[in-house]
Order: sequence, then structure tokens, then C-alpha cells
Amino acid sequence: MGSCHPCCRRRRQKRGSEEPLDHALGRSRGGLTTKIHLVCDRHGWPLAFTLSPGQEADSRHFISTLESVYLPGNVGRPRKRSRYMVADKGYDSDELRRYCDRHGMKPVIAQRNMYRRRRPGLPRRFDKPKYRQRNAVERCFSWLKELRRIATRYDKLASSFRAMVCVACIDRCLRANFSYKA
Repeated sequence: MGSCHPCCRRRRQKRGSEEPLDHALGRSRGGLTTKIHLVCDRHGWPLAFTLSPGQEADSRHFISTLESVYLPGNVGRPRKRSRYMVADKGYDSDELRRYCDRHGMKPVIAQRNMYRRRRPGLPRRFDKPKYRQRNAVERCFSWLKELRRIATRYDKLASSFRAMVCVACIDRCLRANFSYKA
């Protein structure tokens, strides 16, 4: 049994909310979170991913994630770009659309509902049938979230978490291409 006078209790100091950048942890509505930015092909095969803290905007990691993609092909330099870039509303920005235009990709990105200012000129055409192909990315994410270690992020360091996501992607590719039957 113990008691303490109210004036002798020390108030708990609020720690700094800044996590080191190598942890890729950020505060969001649900607490500490990490976002996985994933690039995959139309069949749902993961090609590249990056990690970021949960409170950061998606559009900040678009270019760095795309730059890490290498598509194997015939002899010569590997291809890095596709014809279409299908992304969700979180990646809607003028800078990213200009990046896609510069590199010969057609951006298929839904516009945000509450855009701050009206964009000059005619609105871009939006290809709804092509946008429906984004479900390949969503299926890949749902497959990743089935793995408990990735869904709950047991790892403190981003390097450990990145390694587990990479192992999960390798496991997906191996399970699809090879059978365990002799």
C-alpha cells in the first residue's frame, strides 16, 4: 500500500515527438504509423517500395519510389518507366503530373475532392477504365497486410522493417513461380 501527496508527484514530461529519421515512425490518427509506398506492375508483382513516417504526405515520396524501379528486359539499359502511371488521390499534385509528362508517362490520378485552387486550363481527361486497374496495387497491399509482422510493425528500426517487407515480396514471387511439390 502506498500513497503520495499530490504536490510531491512529478508530472510526466512530454517527450519530444520527433523520432529519428531512420525509424520511419510518425504520429498519425491511430498513433505511431509507417507508410509503405509501393510500385507494382499490372499483375500485382511488387517492383519497388519505400517507407515514410505516417504523417508525411504521399506525394513527397512519389519520385524517389519511381526512381528505384528497374524493369528487366532485353539486352541494354533496363527500362524504368511505363506508359501509364496509375495512382490514388494522395499522389495528386501538379509537380507529379509534370514529372509524368516529362518522362513520357500518362498520369491516371484521381483529383482530390477539395483542391485548394482551381487549376488553369482545361481539366485533364480521366481514364476510369485504366484507373480501375489500380486494384492490383490494393491487392498487393492486402496480401502484405495479411502478414502479421508487417501489419503490426514489430520492428523499431526502419532498416529491419524494410528487410521484412523485402523478404515478404521475395516470398510472394517464389511462391507464385515455384511449387513445393516434388
